[in-house]
Amino acid sequence: MAKNMVQIQAMIEKAAINAMQQTNSNVKQVMVETGDQHVQQDVYNAYEPQRYQRTGELKKSFVTENEANGVSLDNVRVDGYRDVATVVETGEKYQFQGFGYSYEQPRPFMANTRRNLEDGRLVSALAKDLNSMGIKTK
Repeated sequence: MAKNMVQIQAMIEKAAINAMQQTNSNVKQVMVETGDQHVQQDVYNAYEPQRYQRTGELKKSFVTENEANGVSLDNVRVDGYRDVATVVETGEKYQFQGFGYSYEQPRPFMANTRRNLEDGRLVSALAKDLNSMGIKTK
């Protein structure tokens, strides 16, 4: 039983971390779905007309990791030795031309994902995760 506000805060933070770190947490799902949306919008839709046959691997390469203070999202798409996700994000070391998109043009799908995740959708997802653990939220 908590004896003061510091202990109550620690209990709430621990519960929140445990809730978001569940295997199929809403927080993780929202993070990946937002990343998928930005791959589609910022990367795939950037090529018009759609001449390039996509593997879809960039969308399939999102991973969430449990961290000490919550959850992280990364895209681990590689092609041999090349970190494809970083190449696409930054435009650096881009090897292909002629796909209707400017050579070495960054397509910051991860930065855009991060920005969109700051809009409150993670708070709503965490509330659902807490509710699923029996901790009522508003």
